Amino acid sequence: MKKTLASIAFAAVALAASVGVQAGVMSTTISFDPVDTSTLMYGDSGFLGHGDEFYQKGLAGRNMFFDPFSNAAGAQYGDFVGAILNGACSDLLCPVNNPTNYLAMLDDGVVAFGMADGPDSYFRFSIKSFSASFIGSGDPLQNTPGFIRLQGVRDGVSTIATFALTGLDSNGQLNFSTINTGAFGDIEFDYVYAFGFACAAPGAGNSCTAFSSNRAQFALDDIVIEHVPEPGSLALLAVAGLAAGRVTRRRAA
Repeated sequence: MKKTLASIAFAAVALAASVGVQAGVMSTTISFDPVDTSTLMYGDSGFLGHGDEFYQKGLAGRNMFFDPFSNAAGAQYGDFVGAILNGACSDLLCPVNNPTNYLAMLDDGVVAFGMADGPDSYFRFSIKSFSASFIGSGDPLQNTPGFIRLQGVRDGVSTIATFALTGLDSNGQLNFSTINTGAFGDIEFDYVYAFGFACAAPGAGNSCTAFSSNRAQFALDDIVIEHVPEPGSLALLAVAGLAAGRVTRRRAA
């Protein structure tokens, strides 16, 4: 899946396709609890390399794929891009208010995710909210240390939304905060990229960059995804449910 996704350029093209709130909405939260680390090239360490892929339960009985990768020119298979963490974090300044599993994208890493069983018009998904935090490298941080950008792709066309990450609290710690995606969350996508921007240290200007410093690091958790079936699809689900009920009753008889 990754080779196809990674070939699509990061862009900011407007997409005028939205989904209203309707009856029959499907919803779930991706929490990374647990993650099957047996599929990872670094195994139970939880480290993620360029070329890795892992899966989480998605919508309608399907799984979602998560493909972490490097956007650096000349990236090699196995290059370190992130980790599955559970509150423990050494040599970095990680969020302190989440003791359970979360996805940490490090060294300017990118993650792409979507339905593992193949994106199609019926199982596209929107992102309503997520929890995120900046991850520091030990250098001083501005009040807004960085940003996380989501780039959704639908029929090969991209739309983006960028969200600020909170700075240090009064104890000098970073924390997860819940981010509502607003209008971005009204669009259903085939798959989505997430990547970070790191802002310059205090007094070093106002620039925030991605893919150029190995400081664009972020933590991601509790991704709330939804899908609103089209009316025709809802009718098919209803028919399938009736048929299943008849089979059950017939077997009971």
